[in-house]
Amino acid sequence: MRTLIRDVAAATVDDDLGDLARTDILIEDGVIREIRPDIAVSDATVIEGRDMIAIPGMVDTHRHTWQTALRGILADGNIPDYLRGIRLHMAPLYRADDMYAGNYVGALDALNSGITTIVDYCHNILDPDGAHAAVTGLRDAGIRALYAHGLTPITTNTWSQSRGGSHAGADPAALATRALLAERIREEYFSSEDQLLRFGIAPQELAIAPVADVAAEFRLARELGARITFHANQVMVRQLFQDVEVLHAHGLLADDLLLVHCTFNTPHEWALLDGSGVTVSVCAETEMQMGMGYPAIAEVTAHTPGPSLGIDCVSGNGGDMISHSRLVLQASRYRADEPEYAVMRAPQAMSWTTRDALRWVTLNGARAAGVDHLVGSLTPGKRADIVLVNMSGISQVGWNRADPTGAVVSQAHAGCVDTVLVDGRIVKRGGLLTHVDVGAAAATLERSHEYLYDRMGGAGSFIPQPPIDIPLYRERA
Repeated sequence: MRTLIRDVAAATVDDDLGDLARTDILIEDGVIREIRPDIAVSDATVIEGRDMIAIPGMVDTHRHTWQTALRGILADGNIPDYLRGIRLHMAPLYRADDMYAGNYVGALDALNSGITTIVDYCHNILDPDGAHAAVTGLRDAGIRALYAHGLTPITTNTWSQSRGGSHAGADPAALATRALLAERIREEYFSSEDQLLRFGIAPQELAIAPVADVAAEFRLARELGARITFHANQVMVRQLFQDVEVLHAHGLLADDLLLVHCTFNTPHEWALLDGSGVTVSVCAETEMQMGMGYPAIAEVTAHTPGPSLGIDCVSGNGGDMISHSRLVLQASRYRADEPEYAVMRAPQAMSWTTRDALRWVTLNGARAAGVDHLVGSLTPGKRADIVLVNMSGISQVGWNRADPTGAVVSQAHAGCVDTVLVDGRIVKRGGLLTHVDVGAAAATLERSHEYLYDRMGGAGSFIPQPPIDIPLYRERA
């Protein structure tokens, strides 16, 4: 099982290899064996790489993949809109079929865009069938993923005072019930480390759950050997909680923890992350749209192993990680230049580079997902998660061949992704997904979309009127 990518430029994100203007890449049994010019083999599938740039498969470290059937419904929404429309209204309407469709097609969307690994923050587990369906959707898509099993009891612990709940059978709000499901999912689907899917836990947020409950869920995750991912300090209500400080006080910060957002960390909280090994996912589009603050690239760089990026809510924005990295890069450059503007002085130095941006979405992301020993750079010996970006289009031709990294980050977009390999397997070639029936996949999501929109219409609107009360925002608006 050999594949040879021939005569390609490469942005390797490997400090020893750097950027290569022309090289070959030999893949054997899913592993990158060699990267050098003029590799001679006679028994390999050959991919011509001229006018292409090879980059490591990108890593999205925070995506609510289950929301794919509601794509763009929150295009003009903020956090209260999201909580009322998605978390409190639409989420409880989901069937297992909808969880499958969202995760399956959402993962295919990621692959189509050159994202070979996702951290799926699956915080809409209504029942066991929904959990099984969510994992199966990821598995069927053929993506590398950390499935972060959500522990929030959706109908009994919400952002509103209307808790509803089920009175049939076991109490879904009891940790013992939720822990048993997590254990069964872990045992059934995640028996080996030598597979594309890995198991994680997404505990309840401190904004809606007592710290004792959250700490118990952290302990459960660690008993199960699960990586933990956790929304932190994305809501500007400093009067109520400081998530990082609370986690530190309860001994919960460790290198198996991926925090998300941290836009409203205090300086003391950033200092608490120093040396902890905790990583942070920056989700700039969602953060800047929804009132979650400014993407904290500088702070995350200073106090953690380095930032990664997340697409976050596909109900609000798209899944183009290349364009997202460019947005975050330019926003971070602007913020670094602000002190100069304040004294009417022209900035003289470039604070952030395209190499920083590519690292955010590759090697840093792999580290945050716990798979940097496997993927994240084009390094001989790592698994072959590789993306070929076609730079022959009318909007890319003339690109700077001496700087493949700069060319990708500054000039390309998801539509330029020509070829995608996951673990050495070709899943996209010539701009088309090859390992699934794309038409059937689209039809699966359309059925879910139509069902959810029909149920939404029956309730009056995406955000039912009068709006559901959210005390957190009513009292501190």
